[in-house]
Amino acid sequence: MLAPRVLVLAALLFGTAGAQAPADCALARAVDSGSYDVLTTVQWSEVDQDNSSYNWAECRAAALQANLSTQPQLRARIALLRKQLREMRLLEGSLAGIRAGGGTMYSHAVPRSFTWLEEQLASLAALARSPLGARTSVHYGEVVREAQQDFAGYVRTLRAYKPKPNDTYGLYDPKVWTQMVNRYETLGKAVMLTLGNRGDAATVVGYAVLTNQLFEAAGEE
Repeated sequence: MLAPRVLVLAALLFGTAGAQAPADCALARAVDSGSYDVLTTVQWSEVDQDNSSYNWAECRAAALQANLSTQPQLRARIALLRKQLREMRLLEGSLAGIRAGGGTMYSHAVPRSFTWLEEQLASLAALARSPLGARTSVHYGEVVREAQQDFAGYVRTLRAYKPKPNDTYGLYDPKVWTQMVNRYETLGKAVMLTLGNRGDAATVVGYAVLTNQLFEAAGEE
């Protein structure tokens, strides 16, 4: 769990969300996230876009969990991965926001990423239930190894970050930064433990989700 100070920092970065419009899950199950935005947003705003993305993802998540009711082990694994990966996306946005000294783009990116995450989790679940997911190849094995290396490199870059001497940003605290990076690494390792390292199609998709980070570890120069 993140320490209270880290949670407060995330709240400062992301601001206070407005009241969410009620989700229309029947519609969300029937259409893609872009169509859902068009059909449910009366007057567009950044917050409305965030809420629409979050609502669509929540509806699709509930539908996927219900669809997996006869496979409790897979259902539990997908639910755990969703929880871990959502927290990783939050940390990616928080860390990027700290580097930049704040900014609303980092907060808006997090809930909007949940739509793509949910699509990827649905693909992972579909492959896990199909012979297609068990397909193996030399290429698949290479992709998994490269993803593991990419994740390790991402964490190393985060750990190496230090503000430049002329940076005057007030959000960076070395202790908090280290705590957040540690949590991020712990979550990533937990995801990899769940995925395993088999060179099959399902595992490849799982690692693609892991390494689909919201922002570069080094930030923008």
